[in-house]
Amino acid sequence: MGRTLGCLGVALVLLLGAAVGGVALLHANRKRPPVVSGLSAESGKWQKVADGLTQALAAKDEEAFLKPFAAGPTKEKQRLVFRNLLKIPWETARWSTPIAPIDGQLRVDFVHQVKGVDNLPIREQYGWQVLPADSGTEVVTEVSGVKDSRGKDDGFGYYPAPWDLYDDLSVQVRDHLVAMSDKGQAAELNRDVDILARAAKDDLAAWQKSGPAPTADRRAASGFFVVLEKNRDVYNKLYKGDGKLNDSLEAGVNMPMQAADSTKAGPDGILIGGSRIVMDTTGSRFTSSQWQDGVTDIGRHEMAHAIVAPLMAARGNFDGTGNPRDWVSEGFAEYMALRGKDSLARDEMAADLKDVPFNGQLPGEGPEFYSSDGDRRSANYTLAGDAMRFMASKYGDAKVCAFVAAQYTQPKEYEQQIADATGQSLTQFQSAWAAHVRSAVPGKR
Repeated sequence: MGRTLGCLGVALVLLLGAAVGGVALLHANRKRPPVVSGLSAESGKWQKVADGLTQALAAKDEEAFLKPFAAGPTKEKQRLVFRNLLKIPWETARWSTPIAPIDGQLRVDFVHQVKGVDNLPIREQYGWQVLPADSGTEVVTEVSGVKDSRGKDDGFGYYPAPWDLYDDLSVQVRDHLVAMSDKGQAAELNRDVDILARAAKDDLAAWQKSGPAPTADRRAASGFFVVLEKNRDVYNKLYKGDGKLNDSLEAGVNMPMQAADSTKAGPDGILIGGSRIVMDTTGSRFTSSQWQDGVTDIGRHEMAHAIVAPLMAARGNFDGTGNPRDWVSEGFAEYMALRGKDSLARDEMAADLKDVPFNGQLPGEGPEFYSSDGDRRSANYTLAGDAMRFMASKYGDAKVCAFVAAQYTQPKEYEQQIADATGQSLTQFQSAWAAHVRSAVPGKR
């Protein structure tokens, strides 16, 4: 049976229909966080409050952590946040206040690095509503994301994280994997975690074998952070402030997170510290009788996105240009998801192209890759994966990995990267691949 796909940041499609994610990771760099001014005497007072949170978490001192928060709902919610934070294996976890309050709102950065997952610390931004710093101990009256002049949180600061949304976080830690859910969904987490851990091991082994060596401050990810969620409203809100528009074709997403300190990236560059993967567990890949295969495939797909996300070096434009090509991103994820399943991949391509026209172009070179039509989008994912498998069959896995890494690092050099990988021009490679598709799918012209 063919796949339907999904899209947003990191997408994947697999058996038994249903989508996976596909565009978020590439477009996450379109938004630039607000510029903040330097430290002042007032912000120095608030930094002492932030330092108190850092020290309290390190000491596992709940009451010390809660001291700045107003009694009532604010304090009780932060009590739950503190207890959730204790469950995460931190390499780094500290709070800072880079700017004094503006109209009673204080921006607070939670700089953190998950052990075994993040290459570099990343930053979650909170917006605290506060009283004057010297007005007492309970000076924080409300905690949310940073609000703009319209009172809206546009998701610049990767808020809310799971520890903010869930009252009681369930966490499972495996080699190269930190997976979590709300406690009410712990049975799903416990069922899936070892399959996801094997998917992580598979992807990392494949990249270690065939991927290019790391350079300078950029290296592929070595671990994964996965959130399993069945409530679509919660799924859409994770790391997205007031939430993103729902894409019913999306079943999973990988979101690259900018490093807290991006000074080494340069003014027009980007430095990714790690990724966050969210999966919708109501889809058929989690609920069908073949759920083990479904969870494996979505795990491999989203983790493939996460592996190469730290290689992104160029800041994309607000119109979406300047990012890695969609077919390269999704094709690589599909190639990794279906490694060793060439027969299944051929069957899926025949099924997905049965009622969808094929124009001989790499998907996304003409019509939009992330089509709102499920059949068209599913065909695009399948064709993208096939293009990567075709490249691997002719030139080897190492050429595929080097091509993808180069495209993430320097997306404007696309045609030269095709030539480096295949020895052919883009037109020649596309023509050879199109002939392969037509020979593999009866009736396609």
